[in-house]
Amino acid sequence: MSKFNYDISDAKLQRFIKEGRGQGLGAEYLSWLNIHSIASRGRVSRVSGWKTGRVHHFLSDNETRYFYLCEWSDTVIDIREHYPLMDLYEMTDILDDDLAKKLMDRKTGTPHILTSTFLITVKNEQGQERHFARNIKEARELEKNSVLERYEVIRRYWYKKGIPWALISSAEINTVRAKNIEWLHAARRLNDWGYSEQQIAGESQFLMELLSGGQGTIKNVIERFNSQVSEEQGKGLLMLKHLLAAKQIKIDMDKPIDLNHSVNSIEIVDNKGSDTVAKIIG
Repeated sequence: MSKFNYDISDAKLQRFIKEGRGQGLGAEYLSWLNIHSIASRGRVSRVSGWKTGRVHHFLSDNETRYFYLCEWSDTVIDIREHYPLMDLYEMTDILDDDLAKKLMDRKTGTPHILTSTFLITVKNEQGQERHFARNIKEARELEKNSVLERYEVIRRYWYKKGIPWALISSAEINTVRAKNIEWLHAARRLNDWGYSEQQIAGESQFLMELLSGGQGTIKNVIERFNSQVSEEQGKGLLMLKHLLAAKQIKIDMDKPIDLNHSVNSIEIVDNKGSDTVAKIIG
């Protein structure tokens, strides 16, 4: 459910449906709401997703941060934001007449389409897929009974679907980890920056060699990379972000990333694909 108010007419509802909003999977999914749909009270953002290859729309910082946490998870394979509960009004056993009337737009009389902030698809090691629905809540939202009633409807909806659902507050979002992921997120696909696959492979391998044999701080290693590979001072940092985003190297994501930390704080992942990591000796 969105915490934002917007007028919905039957014509607008039909237009959203005709546009295919709330339909599709992966790259084909079209969010029911986007940053142009309604006036947000928070900071909106558009992020190109790793997993879906499409642009995701978020209406608050907490939505964006939760998205980054989903992006980082190796088990998450699809993220659908602002997912509409399109068949809700067919479920008469969970939606009585009085409650249905409360969900009508006061100005137009058109039923509101409730949404969950996220519908997440995960795949386990056995290849089995499961869905999880999540609504990101703000404390001020829960001060109104009408809002609580809507969340209760959403809870019943997903319960009937057999899909686990939960409200997520800002306190439950790992902000430090989310900000770290945001910092490196755009460097995952270096092709978007004009890099060839051969260039990516060569330069990333060279930076890992510098890291594994280096001493001092992470910043020192980046400076050595820049001096030996390119006069572009930002290239070494971009490549470091890429290696972190591709999980070829690891760092404690639950602490703010600091380039002044020792190179010993970085681990190189076994390139044979095992779960073991080799600690870098500074």
